[in-house]
Amino acid sequence: MQFMPTRGRRLAAAAVAIALAATGGTLTALPATAAVPLAAQDQQQTAVPFPRNADVVGAGPSGFLSKTRGSTPEYRWTWYADGSSTPVPGAFAAGGASDLVVTGERAYLPDNRVLKLQDMSTPASAAAGPVVVDLDALGTGSEVYAVYGSTLVVLDQAREDSYRTRLFTVQDGKLTGRPIAGLPDNCSFGDEGGYTAGAAVFDCWGVADGPGVKAVVDLTTATVEFSQVLDGRGVPQRKNAISDTYAAWRESDGTTEWFGVHRRGTSERKLIKASGSSYDAFHLVGGWLVQGQQVHIDTTGNPNGASALPVRPFTAESVETGEKVQLLTAHSSAVSGPGGTLLVRGGTPDRGEGLYRISPRADGGRPVVELVAATGQSTVVTLTGSTVPKALTGEQVARGVDFGWDLSRADSRVWLTLTHVRSRQTVYEGWTVPYGVAAGTPRRFAWHWDGKDLEGGPGPARNGAYEWELTARPDEGIGPTLVTTGRFTVSRPAAAHDYDDDGTADLLARDPGGVLWRFGTMPTAPGGSLTATGASRVGGGWKAYDRLVSVGNVAGGSAPDSVARDRSGTLWLYQGTGDRNAPLAPRTRIGGGWQVYDRITGGSDVTGDGRPDLLASDRSGVLWLYPGTGNATSPFATRKRVGGGWGIYNELTATGNLGGARAGDLLARDRAGVLWLYLGKGDGTFAARKRVGGGWGVFKGLTAVGDANGDGRADLVAWNGGETFYAGTGDWSAPFKRGVQKGLTQGFSYDSVF
Repeated sequence: MQFMPTRGRRLAAAAVAIALAATGGTLTALPATAAVPLAAQDQQQTAVPFPRNADVVGAGPSGFLSKTRGSTPEYRWTWYADGSSTPVPGAFAAGGASDLVVTGERAYLPDNRVLKLQDMSTPASAAAGPVVVDLDALGTGSEVYAVYGSTLVVLDQAREDSYRTRLFTVQDGKLTGRPIAGLPDNCSFGDEGGYTAGAAVFDCWGVADGPGVKAVVDLTTATVEFSQVLDGRGVPQRKNAISDTYAAWRESDGTTEWFGVHRRGTSERKLIKASGSSYDAFHLVGGWLVQGQQVHIDTTGNPNGASALPVRPFTAESVETGEKVQLLTAHSSAVSGPGGTLLVRGGTPDRGEGLYRISPRADGGRPVVELVAATGQSTVVTLTGSTVPKALTGEQVARGVDFGWDLSRADSRVWLTLTHVRSRQTVYEGWTVPYGVAAGTPRRFAWHWDGKDLEGGPGPARNGAYEWELTARPDEGIGPTLVTTGRFTVSRPAAAHDYDDDGTADLLARDPGGVLWRFGTMPTAPGGSLTATGASRVGGGWKAYDRLVSVGNVAGGSAPDSVARDRSGTLWLYQGTGDRNAPLAPRTRIGGGWQVYDRITGGSDVTGDGRPDLLASDRSGVLWLYPGTGNATSPFATRKRVGGGWGIYNELTATGNLGGARAGDLLARDRAGVLWLYLGKGDGTFAARKRVGGGWGVFKGLTAVGDANGDGRADLVAWNGGETFYAGTGDWSAPFKRGVQKGLTQGFSYDSVF
């Protein structure tokens, strides 16, 4: 593979830590950073402020460099000693356990021919001003890709398609270049990691006709101390890590991802099966591989492309024993620190979010995790208050309902699910984090429910229990997810023809093939006409019946029931369920002998006991009353004779309270098409009939639908291939308003509507 320092590779390399020694306004060599005893660090580096909405991009013995997120980031240096800080305009980064910060006029490091090196070890040294380095002095075409400690890593073009890596160090105030002994041409450092004080891991491409070579370089002696040819079947990865004792990199054999781990000072190299994702950043802290999914915050303020998936935690795995331990809940950035430490922007539930120092132990035990700079922001998002209902009436739902939750963190991604328990229909609502929102500040998440059915149609929400679940995850993916739940109920008075429990009237219609369908309706406005809301298939086999009647709640449940008579004269009960997709339970047998009746109707409380009753006229013209019992196994009591002379009618419809009195009423249409009203007395009998009007013979059937338009009065649907809605008036002398033609069955072909 031929190595070319393309713009893409150079851009990736620009994120590598940069550091040079600068003192007294001249370039001088700086001794290797001495390891600071952990006890001393604990005393001098107590938690200081860390900027919110920022990542760590450099860390030295005296302080750290942070970079805010967004299109115009601010670089800021903070000192551990007192928590004071200062902006560093034009900064690239600081790293390599150094207090040096590199700045330049161009955002892309290799585009700069002049670099400024600022010593940030103390406020006084920072105020002294930067040291200027003219890169043209290194040679025409030379480009600085990184600065490790007091060493510059430079690429020189040796031939047309060949590049050589050189190290430049400061000696007697002058820059002196050296080749790296044993390092082939076309070598550079990896995209991520691979540096510690005095050593680095380089990637060499086009070597040995394979993916390349990993080379561990001693920067002090400018020699390769170890190299490893990678497996030619794998895809090369420019991700490396190094500590005082180990060097590591990702590699693959074509099917499995591995960590190649080299014990420094030996020729040993072993493979450890890689965990996590190949996209995860990884590091070495002593003899521990440290890695986790790095949470990237884009310029819109959304983490990882606004992914709702949980973020993998920041963990450590022992190279020697394989022991694994979680260090942080998650992280967003990490850089090398002094003494073989790692400085990580992340969080834990008990300490909150900020800058953590991960330190090796002398005995090789689990790394030490210490908070050194805090954002003041809790990793845990909590619910501090809420405004949610416990019970809602139909009127409240129709007006819409407002929900609200108060969370401790404004920078949280939040998801709401609302579920109707019986149907399991669910709606979702989500909130992203507004760009630039202050992390850790409270925020109210408000949602207005329009009261519509959760299935997505125009109809109202169904009665019954509802469950809501609010899930909140900190914007960076750092911290445990908050899940809080609740329940409320929607309840309305029972509706005579409400088969799906949404408080509105439904029509059941049988098509010519014997399949039964449910058609929903809803008022166009309170007290107005009706409009269709949708249809659902109930089931087949209904061709076996010659009479289909909706009889109201005769079985003691909460939904209206229906009866069907087969051609042998057996009457069957279909108890209502209130379930939109299965509104009728399997049939139960009521009894035989019903073939004597030519008209059957039900739904009116004729007896005044609060239960709907059944009425049937036999072929001799006698009307019989079957009082409802409310018992599903025996829904009707023994019949009672109402009277004779009913043979003149070809349609009977029990309407409920149509005339304004308490008892249920009855409509009867004679063979001349005149409609008559029989007002119920409440004792199982009726007053003398009242003429409603003529012209009703054009309809094949009349279906009483109860109060369908929400004005408190019983209504009527007349049908014959199309539907006409008659709104009730409550006045027995003129019980209906003028009919309005409505396509309630949406052009459906049927032979019976009930």
